[in-house]
Amino acid sequence: MKKIIPAIVIGLTAALALSGCGSLHNETKELGGSGATDAGLYQDAHLLQLKGTSASLDGTELKEFDYTWKVDPSFEGEQFEGTEPEEGLAAYIAHDIVYYPEIPAENFAKENYDGEQEWVTRYTAEGLEDYIFSTLPVLGNDLPTEMMHSAEEAYNNPVIHITEPGTYIVEGSFNGQLWFDFGEEEDTFANEEAKVTVILKGADVTCTVAPAIVFHDVYECDNTWEDRETYTDETDLSNAGVQVIIADGTENNFSGANVFRLLKNKYKKEGSTVQKKLWKMDGAFYSFQSMRISGEEAGTGILNITSTTFEGLDCELHMTIDSGYINIFSQDDGINVNEDNVSVFTMNGGHLTIFASLGSEGDVIDSNGFIRINGGQIAGTSKSPSDELLDSEDGTYIDEKATIIYGGSMSENGGMGGPGGMQPPEGFGNGQTPPDGFGGGQTPPDGGQMPEGFDPQNMPEGFGNGQTPPEIPNGV
Repeated sequence: MKKIIPAIVIGLTAALALSGCGSLHNETKELGGSGATDAGLYQDAHLLQLKGTSASLDGTELKEFDYTWKVDPSFEGEQFEGTEPEEGLAAYIAHDIVYYPEIPAENFAKENYDGEQEWVTRYTAEGLEDYIFSTLPVLGNDLPTEMMHSAEEAYNNPVIHITEPGTYIVEGSFNGQLWFDFGEEEDTFANEEAKVTVILKGADVTCTVAPAIVFHDVYECDNTWEDRETYTDETDLSNAGVQVIIADGTENNFSGANVFRLLKNKYKKEGSTVQKKLWKMDGAFYSFQSMRISGEEAGTGILNITSTTFEGLDCELHMTIDSGYINIFSQDDGINVNEDNVSVFTMNGGHLTIFASLGSEGDVIDSNGFIRINGGQIAGTSKSPSDELLDSEDGTYIDEKATIIYGGSMSENGGMGGPGGMQPPEGFGNGQTPPDGFGGGQTPPDGGQMPEGFDPQNMPEGFGNGQTPPEIPNGV
């Protein structure tokens, strides 16, 4: 059963719980005003200019390497082929994107995996036949073959590798993936030097086989979470290793796919045979470490995220949204944070518009731990009666300053947990086609739906002050 936690004051114990991420309840840091990226207010920032299938860093063209990644049931582990990239490069392009390979449908069978029914396929390599190679989710009756990709398609989605921490202003368009990775996990996880700030200034990234952007081995501010025995919904990510800033007056589009579960071969652990995950990235915009997203001073920047196969905006530990306009179209969950009974999704401000479950199912915001809505505005819809607006395993807190409109199923707890049990306006989420220009020009994928005339930057008077919003124009 999902829990709704009433607005209460959390004590000192909670304030100390995530001390590695910064002091709690700080005001949102202003990182420059409108036009800050042009005024040079980001000290020592690098300019990453995207140019279709090439790119430059601080005016220097990135070297490209014919280096590929592959994994297959016929052999053990992952393999790389081609010309290995030179050591010491701050950034380069390669063709080593991680993706879910094509596997014949007849090799899959529905089995129970980790408490869930999934499509399972096994190794064909000699001696590994009883090991699971990979799984796919059960989404309806058919195998989700859209999550598989050919080696040729993968090759045509090159990867920009960023290997040095710092601040990067990203502008232009790219057909492929941005990958931020600063070394081995044991060297980066607790290393405050391994942080990145990404300023999105008119960036358009499209990847057809995997997430459009991935933050892999970077600093995790909550690097002692595994040592704690209790967890709360209090976290502050002012010192998170991943900081994403949406520049004022810009529109940024990220369209990506997911990479479902690929497994390593078995090994012995305490007398049992287990298999560990090799790769799994469920969202189009993905971080392995805690991530904070904010706008600049005016908060007018737009980030559009389109998931073509699964979830939209994902993080493996904690995520905080402080400001900016974020529009998400997802086939499954719109936002997901996924460490069981630990992860915290926090929203302090900004505007979220989420169309979830454009595939077969999915929540608007899903946390395997906690959800805390301190402020901001959320408009969301999901089409399945089993799906929810805010789905948390350990509790949801909604402050009266937050405003929420929901056009789909309600939580089993009734209402939306907000003041007065707010209900969505009549007709919201009724399957109407979105107008041209939704979210500043982002067109949703086939099947994406947006109430006619709904403008996330032009909400009706009174929206966002903790009151029930007035009637929204055009029958939204």
